[in-house]
This record gives sequence, structure tokens and C-alpha cells, in this order.
Amino acid sequence: MSARDDEVPDARSLLNSLAEVIGPLLDRTAAIFARHQVPFSQADLLVQMNEMGGPRRMTVLARAHGVVPRTLTSLVDGLEKRGLATRTPDPDDRRVVLVSLTEKGEALMRQIDETSAQLADEIFAQVPADDRVALAKLLCGLRVQSTPGEPES
Repeated sequence: MSARDDEVPDARSLLNSLAEVIGPLLDRTAAIFARHQVPFSQADLLVQMNEMGGPRRMTVLARAHGVVPRTLTSLVDGLEKRGLATRTPDPDDRRVVLVSLTEKGEALMRQIDETSAQLADEIFAQVPADDRVALAKLLCGLRVQSTPGEPES
């Protein structure tokens, strides 16, 4: 960041500092999934399915994941090949396909959640409570301000 603590950094410096934290964190998270032979693209879907719980329509998952249905189909194909997800017909509308985690997928997510919790504990072990509160507020504000898509010119 800046050499002086009282100097207000410009937005680009803040973004670069954030990237310096996020990049290695994403690398470590990707490594957790790689140990289980799950590509990061599929890992993201696994996490999302785990958080949503229960069977979901392909269209709902595609929209929530921010991809077109064809892309989601490829991701689900990969999860199915690994035995982590399964497709079933919707009992209320047989034209609709539901996707859910298998027992193996749920077990894997429990393992990954445990490892992720250990990583979080390791990262934040030395961060004082007041700083954690401040960071949570800052991140919440950034999340609210950020929108998908291209920046305005």
C-alpha cells in the first residue's frame, strides 16, 4: 500500500492490494479442490449446489451460476462422471431435470468445508476482533457496490 499510514491510497492501489490477497487465496482454495481431482469450474458449482441444498432445476442452477444452460450441462456432466452429482426427472414436470449432489458429493463438500474452515482459521488467527468487524463492513460495502459486467467508460 502506502509508505505512510495516514496517506489515503488511491482506488487503483487498493484494488491492486486486494488482488494481492485474493489471488493467493484463490490459488489455495483451488488447491483444496485439486487434491480431490475437482477442477475449479466444477468446484464453484459444487459449492453453489451445496449452499442451495436439495435438488435444483438446471435452469435455476444456470441462472444462479451466471452461465448459459449449455455450459451448465457440461459442468454437471463432469460432476456426474466423478459421481458427485446426479440428474433426476422432476416428479411434478417430467420435461424438467433436477440436479442434486450424491452422497459422495455431499461427503466431499463436508471434507472441503472442513479444510476451508482450517484455512480461514489460519488466515484470520492473528487478526484482532475489531479488525475483523471493520473488514466485514468494508467487504459488505464492496459487495453492494460491485455489479457484474463491464465498467462504465
